[in-house]
Amino acid sequence: MEGWDKVNIAIVLMNYNPFGGYERQAAILARALARRGERVTVIAGSFEGAPEDGVEVVRAPVIRLSSWLKVLSFALSSRSIISRRPGGFDMVIAFDRTLVADIYRAGNACHREWLAFRRKNFGLGDRISVAINPLHAVINGLEKRLLMNLRERGGRVVVLSDRGSGEIIRNHGLGGDFFTVIPPGIDLERIGFSPSEKGKGPARKALGIPPGVPVILHVGSGFRIKGLESTVRALAALKRDGREALLLVAGRDRSETRRHGKLAGSLGVSGNIRFMGGVEEVGALYDASDVFVLPSLFETFGAAAIEALAAGLPVIIGEGAGAASFIKNERGGRVVRTPADPEELAALIGEALSAEEMLRRNGGLERERARRREAALECSAEKVAASFASLIYEAALSKRTLKEASVQPGLA
Repeated sequence: MEGWDKVNIAIVLMNYNPFGGYERQAAILARALARRGERVTVIAGSFEGAPEDGVEVVRAPVIRLSSWLKVLSFALSSRSIISRRPGGFDMVIAFDRTLVADIYRAGNACHREWLAFRRKNFGLGDRISVAINPLHAVINGLEKRLLMNLRERGGRVVVLSDRGSGEIIRNHGLGGDFFTVIPPGIDLERIGFSPSEKGKGPARKALGIPPGVPVILHVGSGFRIKGLESTVRALAALKRDGREALLLVAGRDRSETRRHGKLAGSLGVSGNIRFMGGVEEVGALYDASDVFVLPSLFETFGAAAIEALAAGLPVIIGEGAGAASFIKNERGGRVVRTPADPEELAALIGEALSAEEMLRRNGGLERERARRREAALECSAEKVAASFASLIYEAALSKRTLKEASVQPGLA
């Protein structure tokens, strides 16, 4: 950055590891900034895996007696670490709701919006649980204070899509110029799918899937929120119409796996579904599939949809996911209303499968798959990290200018 030796950056989040969703985003950013020669410190309540080269990790003490104490104690201890740092930090990037930040990456939904969704869609037991659990008051309080402090200090909020800024504006009354949209970075090398449709045959053989069977793919835990029930019912609707297909479900959700398994049995499609559990090498599933379906009811983004697009698959995604606007704008598939009507969803799946087969017969499938991959590169880890770095440099320069102006005589 011009005019600076190095930018001293703190990245603050509760749990730091290279495996989870938002945690992986923090790791991608830390690695990219370190490679640019910046001084990067990760302040985390817990840490897994080896630290990135050039990244210092500082553990913040956390009280784990209850969920609300864990959240509050991390906010307090991370603030203490930041305030006691010799020389301080030029930039503090919060990936969680904390008490100190220059930039807040709002990777989680606005908590007030999430609670409103739960009140509308979940049962009485859940509403009672929310009402008596102090965790929600703690999160709401931290979120409100963080956003107000950022506004007063001229900070920025990074949202994953326009949906994220809309949630915060509705619930906290902030202006639209407060936000920067930066989607999650997709680490394509980590996924490791085939660059062409030629990988489909070997992938299916390894999974024991016969040639010619249409394969629908779901990737993501939290089956209830991600609308898996609609997909299972759509699978049954396809079968009633004489279109046999196989649904692969990748993701951990023990209780919902049992529930959806019983539902599949009652609909006569138990033999058409494979629950894969948590899958680390998910690239083979993308290779084996024909269409990706994620009718999410509520999701800040839905990075798996972009992974599927990068694998060349058509995507059907719920309007409740932040990635829906990206899929629509990039002509990567279709957006379905939520909760998705099974018949409508089945029709969209059938159309996608027919379109893929027509492209295959006309010799245009590889070209279309390449176009989808190119669109997904807008969310490549490198591009996203570069966008985030530019925002950090801009904010750091502005902060430095204001600080210098405040200490010079005669300047207000």
